[in-house]
Amino acid sequence: MPTPARRHAAVQDGLVALAVLGAWTLAVALLVGSGYWHPRSPGSYLWTGLWLAVPIALRRSGPGVALALTLTAYPLGYLVTTDGVPLLAEIHAAPYVLAAYVATRGGAVRPVPAGAAAAASLAVLLLGTHRLLHPAGGLWPPPDPSRSVLLLLLVAAATALGAVVARLSATARSLEERNAELRALQEVRTRAAVQAERTRIARELHDVVAHHVTAIVVRAQAADRVGGERPEEYRDAVRWIAPAGKEALASMRSVVRVLRDGEPAGGGDGAPRAPLPGLADLPAVLDRVRDAGLAVDADLPPVLPACPPAAGLAVVRVAQEALTNVSVHSDATRARVALAAAPGVLTLRVEDPGPARAGTRGPDGGHGLLHMRERAAACGGHVTAGPAPGGGWAVTLEVPVP
Repeated sequence: MPTPARRHAAVQDGLVALAVLGAWTLAVALLVGSGYWHPRSPGSYLWTGLWLAVPIALRRSGPGVALALTLTAYPLGYLVTTDGVPLLAEIHAAPYVLAAYVATRGGAVRPVPAGAAAAASLAVLLLGTHRLLHPAGGLWPPPDPSRSVLLLLLVAAATALGAVVARLSATARSLEERNAELRALQEVRTRAAVQAERTRIARELHDVVAHHVTAIVVRAQAADRVGGERPEEYRDAVRWIAPAGKEALASMRSVVRVLRDGEPAGGGDGAPRAPLPGLADLPAVLDRVRDAGLAVDADLPPVLPACPPAAGLAVVRVAQEALTNVSVHSDATRARVALAAAPGVLTLRVEDPGPARAGTRGPDGGHGLLHMRERAAACGGHVTAGPAPGGGWAVTLEVPVP
């Protein structure tokens, strides 16, 4: 069933064909009525105009039908309009040229069969329809060879031109489809990149907020527990909490700033831009946790090994998150952090003796473990977390390094 677009195209072609036929008929009538043009058979020119309109009307809805009708019905009209005499003028070959072009342009007929059929039908007009039907009358006068070759070449050229235009149109459509696919793929990749960046920012915010705020809360709770007996603990806690809060705000500004567009390099709030933490910042993280009240035993190499920035960031963030979880989910007052470098791998292990606080410890709770695994995967490593063999909880990170 034709689609609305096809029906609309067919109506457009029909209207154009009617306009061409009307203009052709009017021109022939005016020329004949002027007295300056005396064609042997005016009806043949009207017949030619009719068959110029047929391929135009069917150029999109039925190009193959247009060619078939032109090649069969058009020569027979000469029996009526010219008594079957040979082709009167070159203009009478125009329907063949147009029909051959329309058929190959629409891809309805292959170029070679279309050209051969059009040439054969044209030969009928060149030789004379009536004399071909009554060969006893002979073929006198014989057709002009140069004229015949020229008309046949015109038909062949129109056939070839239609095939070339059809190939170019198919190529253009294919390029448009590929371009649309590329645009869709680019949109998918853009959305994926945006989602990945949002995930990264959320992970950074989680790690920064969880670590710093947890340390502040733990220190405040510790001061509250002993403040009744040792009031100086309140003063020490406040003195520690104030710079820790400033550090947390500075870290959060560094993360959030990437969300702002068009901000100058110095930052819109006057806060300096700080690079992401690396392996060299691991001792500072451990000191911050100690200051918050959790004793941390560190087993680090005398000289921290060189590693890619992504691997160093993963080690620092995983250690930070694991120690934060100890402060939040465990009743342990001491934790151990060990860093070992072996050929091709860097291993971090954070463990605490426990016991776990009731209802808080679990491998699937919160987003901390998920973020640790995402960080490890981003640099080709992996994280394992679970109960330690001797009791308590252990988090192990392994990342590849050159």
